[in-house]
Parts: sequence; structure tokens; C-alpha cells
Amino acid sequence: MSSLLTCRDLSKSYQEGASRVDVLKQVNFELQIGQQVAILGNSGSGKSTLLHILGALDSPTEGHVLFNGEDIFAYSAKQQAAFRNQQLGFVYQLHHLLPEFSALENVAMPLLIGKQHISNAKQRAAAMLERVGLSHRLAHKPSQLSGGERQRVAFARALVTHPAVVLADEPTGNLDDKTGETIYQLIGELRQDFNTSFVVVTHDRQLAAKLDKVWELTNGHLSELQSQSRVGDV
Repeated sequence: MSSLLTCRDLSKSYQEGASRVDVLKQVNFELQIGQQVAILGNSGSGKSTLLHILGALDSPTEGHVLFNGEDIFAYSAKQQAAFRNQQLGFVYQLHHLLPEFSALENVAMPLLIGKQHISNAKQRAAAMLERVGLSHRLAHKPSQLSGGERQRVAFARALVTHPAVVLADEPTGNLDDKTGETIYQLIGELRQDFNTSFVVVTHDRQLAAKLDKVWELTNGHLSELQSQSRVGDV
């Protein structure tokens, strides 16, 4: 596998009054094409901050994030927006679907933002919703869907542009065990179908154990767990 996304000596600090808070400290991380990794850590450990930096939604205090060897923070604002739209998909614990739009319209939104024709965008959105088992829910709005269905719509939206990387922040956090299991299966199937890389921030050790690598973020430092049998000990 080839390197796709790389962090080099990544640090992030915030100023709170007279105090400096170091959230990330010299983080080094590499994601390969088609690889699925989990990042574990306690609440407030900086997991979401790291994910936001990987997605160019926040910027580091120091260090670099390279995508295919290019520093994404050397991009202009317009280039960063194109990078997020074309190369990344985002899935959150709270699905962040637009309540006034149908499932089809929500999934088509990234394509429309990318200036695709509406008919093509809807066709691709319908195909992706069928892929996640929701072809019978195209016209339903989020309020008409179950929690698991809403999260599958969110995955469809993340995948509809065929991104290189999906960044998922607690994707099973609000789901029951059975529904969470369908999300585990879906992540594996999407890798097989699209060779998509996943970075999954999670408290869910069952999900983490199913992925290729598990990393732990502790006191701002990221370290790889050498054996997935240790996931339960985190």
C-alpha cells in the first residue's frame, strides 16, 4: 500500500487566558491507500481536534499534514475547500443531515456543491443510497428515518464523491449494538468496493478491533497499539 495521508510533527495549542493548553504534541501518523484505522482516547484527549486538522477544518500550531505528498496547509482557502469536497468524506456521531431535505437531496449535496448537474448528482446519490440499503427511503426526510438509517444516509453522503479518505467521528456513538454492527459491516464493504481509506475516532473498542490499525491518543501524544488484542486494555 502507498502512503496517502501523513502527519509530521503535528502540534496544536490553545491560549486560555494566561495559560497555554497543548492538545496535540508532535503527532506523527501515516494512512495508507485503502487502510482503515481507529483512534482511541478519552473524552477531551484531542481526537476530534486531530480529525478536524486532517480534514483541513482546523489548522495546526506546528507541523504538516501531507496528502499524496502535498502540504494541505500550503493550499489556498479555495484549494482547501476543493480538497475537502473532492478527496474527503465526513461522518459524525450526530449525522448532521439537513432536516428540510430528503435523503436523496442530502446525499446529492456534496455533488451539487462540486458543481455537478442536478440530474447526475441525484442519479449518483440514488445509487449510493441503494448501496447502503436505503433505496426505499429516497424521499424520506431525516425525521422520518431511524437512527441507523440516518447514519447510513450520512455514510452515503460521505461516499458519494468517491473520496480517497473518510473521516468518521464516533460514527456508532448514538447507535445500539445491533445497529452499530451494521455500520461495522458497511465500513468493511465500502473499503472492498471503493478502496476507501477510513480514519475512525471512536470509544467503541469492538469497532476499533475490526480495523487494520489502532492508535491511542494520550496526553497529546499518539501511539500505535502493537496488538489488536490490547484494544480492550485501553
